[in-house]
Amino acid sequence: MMNSESHRTLLEAARQPTPLVLLLALSLLVLPLQALCDSPQAPALGSWPTLRSHLYGTRSIGEVGDELMSVEAPASTPEPSATPVTIHFGDGLAGALKQVRVIIDNNPSPLVATIDLSSKLPLDEIDLRVRIDRFTSVRAIAETTDGRLEMRSTWVNASGGCSAPPSAAAGGTLGEIRFRPSSAGKALQISIRHPNNSGFQIDPRTGDPIAPHFISHIALRAGENTLLTAETGISISENPTLRIAARTALPVPLTFEATDVPTQARYTATWEP
Repeated sequence: MMNSESHRTLLEAARQPTPLVLLLALSLLVLPLQALCDSPQAPALGSWPTLRSHLYGTRSIGEVGDELMSVEAPASTPEPSATPVTIHFGDGLAGALKQVRVIIDNNPSPLVATIDLSSKLPLDEIDLRVRIDRFTSVRAIAETTDGRLEMRSTWVNASGGCSAPPSAAAGGTLGEIRFRPSSAGKALQISIRHPNNSGFQIDPRTGDPIAPHFISHIALRAGENTLLTAETGISISENPTLRIAARTALPVPLTFEATDVPTQARYTATWEP
């Protein structure tokens, strides 16, 4: 059964007009389940079996060959509330990606991001910083333009990333966007000043629950061309950061837009070297 805190969070989230609500509700129901076949050394499968069926049905998912795709994260993260996750794409996937989903099996909201990509952006790499609540598999599932699915995963040992209090250094202007390009112009890191509150945190000063407040949607455009969009949620870290690396120089100028829940405020900035 859901405890009172989870139920309250679900009710608060249900008032918000976001696709995250359905999967958040689903995850709160199925998260306590554990597959009987899990070995003692492996994390519980958590919500993955249910999400797999919901998101992909009975479609075949390839799970071999790190040269095609790989997921990197620290095996024991020192920062559960801001753990770096890097997804690498090899020759068979770069330029042929339609969508990438990131899933953290044992998080309260396991679907971290659904990233839709344009073939005009041949990515080698996607980097995120995420909250990790406990020992779990971190998965990336890529769908190619011809409909093939590939999945890779890694284990991360963590504790309390989704309930960790906001950073004491949090400040600055809400929605401030910063760009950090590579010297060759083939990679770009984008960060936005935002608490990305999970709804599972407690205000250390008052002892009151902190309401969910997060970036729900991002978009990256070059002129009239949309290169990347993503539905994101509470498993993204405070001050969300996205880094992309491509095989060729990124087109410029690039405009980044982020949408806030529950206010529906939009934050926009343009990078032009």
